[in-house]
Amino acid sequence: MILLKKVVLIQNFLEKFFEIKFDESIIKNLDIESNFDLEKLDLIAKEAELGFFQDVSIKNEVDLLNNPEFIHPLTSEKLKYDFMKEFNKNYEKKIVKKEDYIDDIKKYFYKLWWNLPNFFSASFMLPADPKIPVYSIIDYLDNVLAISVSDKLSLMLVSIGPVQEFIAAARSTIDLKMGSYLLSFLTYQGINVIGEEYGYENVIFPYMRGNYFVKKDLEKLGIEIENYMDPSVASLPNVFTAIVPTSDIKNLERKIRKAIKEKMNEVSNFMKTFLMENNNIANQKITLLKNFSNVWDKQISQFPTILIVSQEIDSLKENLEKHFDYTGDNNYLNLLKKAGKNSSSIRFYGVFSELLGIKSSLRKATRDFVQNFEIGGEQGDDIGGENKAVIEVRTIYNNEERREKLSAISAIKRFFVNYLENKGYIEAYEKLKKIRTTEEIAGEYKLAVLIMDGDNMGKWISGKLAPNMKERLHSKVIAELERNGYDNLFENVNFVTPSYQRIISRTLNNFTNFVPKIVEEFGGLLIYAGGDDVLALFSSNKVFYAANKLRKVYSGIGNVEVEKFIFRDGWCYLKDKNIPVFNMMGPKATMSAGISVANCKFNLKMLLNLARKMEGLAKNNEDNSGKKKNSFAISTVRRSGQVVESRIFWDIDGFDVLFYAQNFIKSYEKVKSVKRLINRLISEYENFGVGEDIISVNDFKEKVIPYIAKKINFKNLAKERFLEIEDKEKFLEYLKILENIEYSRREEYEHEN
Repeated sequence: MILLKKVVLIQNFLEKFFEIKFDESIIKNLDIESNFDLEKLDLIAKEAELGFFQDVSIKNEVDLLNNPEFIHPLTSEKLKYDFMKEFNKNYEKKIVKKEDYIDDIKKYFYKLWWNLPNFFSASFMLPADPKIPVYSIIDYLDNVLAISVSDKLSLMLVSIGPVQEFIAAARSTIDLKMGSYLLSFLTYQGINVIGEEYGYENVIFPYMRGNYFVKKDLEKLGIEIENYMDPSVASLPNVFTAIVPTSDIKNLERKIRKAIKEKMNEVSNFMKTFLMENNNIANQKITLLKNFSNVWDKQISQFPTILIVSQEIDSLKENLEKHFDYTGDNNYLNLLKKAGKNSSSIRFYGVFSELLGIKSSLRKATRDFVQNFEIGGEQGDDIGGENKAVIEVRTIYNNEERREKLSAISAIKRFFVNYLENKGYIEAYEKLKKIRTTEEIAGEYKLAVLIMDGDNMGKWISGKLAPNMKERLHSKVIAELERNGYDNLFENVNFVTPSYQRIISRTLNNFTNFVPKIVEEFGGLLIYAGGDDVLALFSSNKVFYAANKLRKVYSGIGNVEVEKFIFRDGWCYLKDKNIPVFNMMGPKATMSAGISVANCKFNLKMLLNLARKMEGLAKNNEDNSGKKKNSFAISTVRRSGQVVESRIFWDIDGFDVLFYAQNFIKSYEKVKSVKRLINRLISEYENFGVGEDIISVNDFKEKVIPYIAKKINFKNLAKERFLEIEDKEKFLEYLKILENIEYSRREEYEHEN
């Protein structure tokens, strides 16, 4: 019944707004009765999106074709380019013919939902309401579909773990890659419960349209699917949020836990049998240890941990008071007084979302105790060390034998790709069956680990960094509000709406789609890309190019190109037609990165931990002006064992640090000793006491550097852009970054001197 209602909603929506016609026989076959209150659902959706703006009478209508405005939903910047003429020229609408129809309501709904953005051109650029040109028509319809499931709604958050320690427990690239993939696969099992019960649009985070696992399940129903994500990418974070009927919460919790645990048991049973029947896999010889049968199931029963919290969107005054107790923010209580006691709870969607996050944080702070006591003479797992080993793996590599003892979890990570092949995930298997080693990735250089993470993501999701309500409005609407004295009210209203959160979810998904392409461009191995997180391995001479491009694509800046797309001013454009197709996170949303570099034979787990430490160092960067994060930090492990760390902002006064640093080194590294120059600059900076203000940084640049350049024959040094950096601390940071980049770019077996 729920899916039938959603089919009616989609068809009515497409016919009403875009005049997309459905073959009459489809309507007859569905036997649809007009007993759904579509206007009521539309009103509830508008309540959620518009909040108190719904109460304000706007007389002036806004004509999208003749007076279009497009506002970036996360930065409030107006789109500079009027693309409506191009849009009209390229506009195509689809006629839904009889052959498009599937004679099964479940199949038909999923097909409509999956293809919804493809029914018309530039669908994510068209606003649901021209008066508020920030919310896509697709995001709005997804919200209408989601809230149609019940009159009483709740938000649910599910997370599985452990994450960082589970992924980092890796001795090889295949352990690292498949550990991430397994977590993503298990997260999907919980998401799929929501998808099958109500539809995948009821999942707010992450965005599920285009997901490879969804594609595989829809194909099992007999639906042909195109345009899906790279099947080899672990693209789902370990957390998802959904909007569901309040009455179903307890039943859903049980079903989600059961689905995840049963799938993990299925994986475990397959792998257990597979290892018992195969003692030689590729170039690896498997020996079962004596405690294999007794210990395996016990180890698997501990994994994964599942945390579920929910928040009912109801009891408005009580929950607003609870929100005030947690946050000290009384703005929402004041708004309730102005609006009256009968105000709809859905208007305060953002408050309920924030309460859900608070509940999750409090629950995570309470750690579940899992007793891990195993009797037996076997040694601990060589990778994680937390469990006893159950198998021994002997690998012949470069005519050398390597022996490893693995626990059940580590064994599953090592051979999980065989499960994927057996269960029909062929596209994923073909791309994952051969994972490059650290030696193959590094080549003639060192190995680099890159970890990137979006800055202030919690504040973006909670709306603390979102545009206020006034900034989301068309200029004609703002002018009318100002005439009527309403404008000050909306300057102070910063509501988080379902569409706002969907925009972030969809934007992060779009970013995730570009990540594997960028990693491949620079010869890297992508371990994980989900939401705002990236983990990848590169050769040390390529990692900085990749990091700089990734952060620009995330923000949608820099005129960088990926395949047929170009990114500028916070938007993603089609290069050949100059048409924006969707927003990226925008210039105000930034990333920070941690990069660690060492010999390719260095302990992989330690190198991962070092990159994680550098990410934290970058996140903690702050200057005297209050600028925070938006940085990268590098740690290089030298042959002597010395670890050299440095960090800096991506940009200093419009100066692209990585771009110019690499160009500087590249222009000199083949003809002159750039290493000698950089070390000389650092030592003289310290010798002349610039940091202690014995001489100013300007005097150092004007008097000392020309002398150094002349002494070691670097005639063009005075023309280099980094000399424009005026802050003494940032100038030294830049020199230290230069030194670390120069070391990383050097071939590994080149003589140090």
